[in-house]
Amino acid sequence: MAYLKLATASWLTPIYLLMVAITVVAVVANVLKQRKLSAQIVGGMVLVPLVLRLLLVK
Repeated sequence: MAYLKLATASWLTPIYLLMVAITVVAVVANVLKQRKLSAQIVGGMVLVPLVLRLLLVK
């Protein structure tokens, strides 16, 4: 319940979460397509803060 309260704190918050979720999906798709390990690692490092923001961890 606390997540829903935070997710609907403002009318802009759901839009922000939707944008972050779309970005997460795009990054995951890119990581899965990459063949080079270094590119996959960079994608994973990008995913960590995005997922934390999606979960509204401050």
